[in-house]
Amino acid sequence: MKTAHWLPLAVGAVLATTMLPAMAQTTVVSPEFRNLTFVVFGALVACTLLITWWAARRNTTVGDFYTGGGAISGLKNGLAISGDYLSAAAFLGVSGLIALYGFDGILYVVGFFVGFIPVLLLVAEPCRNLGRYTLSDVLAFRNGFRSSKTAGAVSSVCVAIFYLIPQVVGGGVIIKALVGIEYEVSVLLVGALMLVYVLFGGMRATTWVQLIKAVLLIGCCFLMVMFAWAPFGFNVPHVMQQLLLSDALSAHMHLLYPTAPAGVDLNRHFLQPGQYLKNPMEQLSLGLALVLGTAAMPHVLMRFFTVRDAKTARSSVLWAMLGIGTCHVFIVFIGFAAAYYIGAPTISSFDKGGNLAAPLLAQFLGGGADSWMGNFLLAFTAAVAFATIVAVVAGLTLAAASSLAHDIYVGAIRQGHATERQQAMAARVATLLVGVLAITVSLLAKGQNVASLAGLAYAVAASANLPALLLTLYWKRCNTYGVLAGVIGGTTLAIALVLVSPNMTYPAQVRQAALTSVGQLQQTLDQLPSDQSAQRSALIEQQKQARSTADAIAPDATSMVGLREPLMPLRNPGLISIPAGFVLVILFSLLFRDPRSQQMWAQMSVRQHTGIGIAAASAH
Repeated sequence: MKTAHWLPLAVGAVLATTMLPAMAQTTVVSPEFRNLTFVVFGALVACTLLITWWAARRNTTVGDFYTGGGAISGLKNGLAISGDYLSAAAFLGVSGLIALYGFDGILYVVGFFVGFIPVLLLVAEPCRNLGRYTLSDVLAFRNGFRSSKTAGAVSSVCVAIFYLIPQVVGGGVIIKALVGIEYEVSVLLVGALMLVYVLFGGMRATTWVQLIKAVLLIGCCFLMVMFAWAPFGFNVPHVMQQLLLSDALSAHMHLLYPTAPAGVDLNRHFLQPGQYLKNPMEQLSLGLALVLGTAAMPHVLMRFFTVRDAKTARSSVLWAMLGIGTCHVFIVFIGFAAAYYIGAPTISSFDKGGNLAAPLLAQFLGGGADSWMGNFLLAFTAAVAFATIVAVVAGLTLAAASSLAHDIYVGAIRQGHATERQQAMAARVATLLVGVLAITVSLLAKGQNVASLAGLAYAVAASANLPALLLTLYWKRCNTYGVLAGVIGGTTLAIALVLVSPNMTYPAQVRQAALTSVGQLQQTLDQLPSDQSAQRSALIEQQKQARSTADAIAPDATSMVGLREPLMPLRNPGLISIPAGFVLVILFSLLFRDPRSQQMWAQMSVRQHTGIGIAAASAH
């Protein structure tokens, strides 16, 4: 699978010359620190482009493109899995949730981490022993070849796209907020770099980009924790005690509990559940999707095919859990440190979701907004966040492209008979299709709330891929009909439930909320003393905006599926769709017989536990 070795660097040079002028015009970094920001970002991009150039020189086969040659060590693969899995949502989003809501933010990192236990116990070893490149390879081992390939590929592509788009959109929003790069330029930069890494470097380049990103992220978090806690002699209880005594936290908690009686110590609630995740059923549904969905995410599963054997696959998971767990502990510490040093009200003033808590903390620890070191740490943190986004989207793009090229084209269309050249061309075309689709949708999604797509990706993986995968591996009577029903039904049900959930925009509710706000603001204006003109003007402006929002929505407006209000109260459908996925596989496997699935059970059982025959299959 040869390619021009100089192409990654040439494309990178074009990106730099065409996009840096646009960045310079839109950055909000003060002029004296603007060049510093560009140097830090430029150094990171240059490093990753050199890696891609190096990887492109070593890629000679389709196997190199998909699996990096299948000889990546357990440590490197584990760090790459960490880099693939530790998204900007963990680094920026969860640290912000902890800074704003305390204990509830910790539940997210627990869910992300615990998700690797099913991977270690149930998935890693069998997948390495049975598959070559993708999830569909495992499903097709004992089930109908073309049908399993097609169904598994469609589901995997849906999961990858659902998870890819919010990463790219989030990259555009976060990078614009951090260093002032315009949303469109940021999205194009993320998308273009993603295509360069995957198109030219394949799995080998993606692995090294993810590995470096994991080291940078863990190192960045470690340094921030050291700087934040050094003044307290690294005494954790003392830090938490000072946080609970801070005035900034008191002001924030009174905003969260406006009706609390005077004199009540609300700060203690910061270390208790219920500030953010108020619905226990919602917590359970989200937790199920996170824990079970991780074991069936296509970009995570794909990494088990990059190592030599099942033993290395297991060690990869252990190293990944160590890296992810360490980083998550640091993120928890960073969230509480941001709440103490910056304060939730200040963090909320920059971003209501708290996504800038970690960058603001880095700037403060370096000396503040007017210091060179403060802006250097801000630029470094922003660059690490950028690397986090690019590494994740590269892994997702490679997973989606492999499903389209290897499963749909080579497997379903060509029935496994394609030359090396045809497979190489299919892989590159699929990569371009996925990349262009992700960039286009992300540009069109400017200003839209796409956060629900990330949760939907985990829900589809847990509802469609996981039941089919686990029951194929561990239930003798599972067959092609059950796998197809589980994959198609689980995917369809998860998507349908999200379309009727509170995640969607319901114009009638938005209009009613705006009208209610108009009335409440009017009551506040009526009670406001006439001498407070500045506050009165601000309230009048808010009222005008609320009235404008209400007037712009027709009274009979509905959601995109024709609903005035949600039919399902849960934002994440996992609590319903995951059990349904397992039921569909079991029910259709019992209703319909498939002789091939039964005949291949003994061979698959031996292969998945021993790895006997894997060498011949890989050579084939």
